[in-house]
Amino acid sequence: KFGYPIPYRCFYSRNVSNLFMAGRCISVTHEALGSVRVMKTCGMMGEVVGKAASLCVYFNCTPRDIYEKYLDELFSLLRLPGKARRETVDAEIVIPKDVPPEAPPHGPPTGIDPKSLSGIVIDDVDALGSGRWTEGSGLKGYIGYGYQYAPPNSGAKLRFAFKVPRAGRYEIRLAYRAHPNRGTQVPVTIFVGDVEKKSVRVNMRQAPPLPKGFLSLGVFSFDAGQEGMVLVSTENAGGLACADAVQVLPVP
Repeated sequence: KFGYPIPYRCFYSRNVSNLFMAGRCISVTHEALGSVRVMKTCGMMGEVVGKAASLCVYFNCTPRDIYEKYLDELFSLLRLPGKARRETVDAEIVIPKDVPPEAPPHGPPTGIDPKSLSGIVIDDVDALGSGRWTEGSGLKGYIGYGYQYAPPNSGAKLRFAFKVPRAGRYEIRLAYRAHPNRGTQVPVTIFVGDVEKKSVRVNMRQAPPLPKGFLSLGVFSFDAGQEGMVLVSTENAGGLACADAVQVLPVP
């Protein structure tokens, strides 16, 4: 959903051991051309090949060897900000102070940035799902990149796991996007460690009462470093179950 997946093996020749290829001149069949016909993709391919070529010089190896022996080193170079520079392949890498922050794995958030919220925030993209969940983004005001919804009695479950840093009491909140097709009895279960502490039914046709679209699920006591989880499921939900994010806030 974010990025352009192209195998590294497209960037070197099958039978010319020291030949790299990039841009429009790569080794593909017709099936791959839909992903590589835009300028941004060609530019990124040039960056990959350029950094891989520098590793070939440094390790005195072939392009194929980078994949087989030095792929971690290539990944390390590709994770550097674009302004990172060095004079030679074995010189120290210099990163200017004015580089922008690193983009998240899924790209810039299209909704409310989870980092702008207090406490621990688990977005739906980081939740562990089972069954058939559908990603939505039509109802604006969501956290992160969208939200998930699933039909009632479908067996679908979505688990928001977290770990608290310090012992204390924490308020746990759930964000969802209200809609007339949502369930009126969506089951939500809160776990502290492996122990089920509370199970509630949420009417998701009603808008969440708290800022940023959150609903409080209660306050719970945790030990330092203890794990917790919020489980959203679909059994007898009375409509579509929806989950956007979970927020865990320390209580003074």
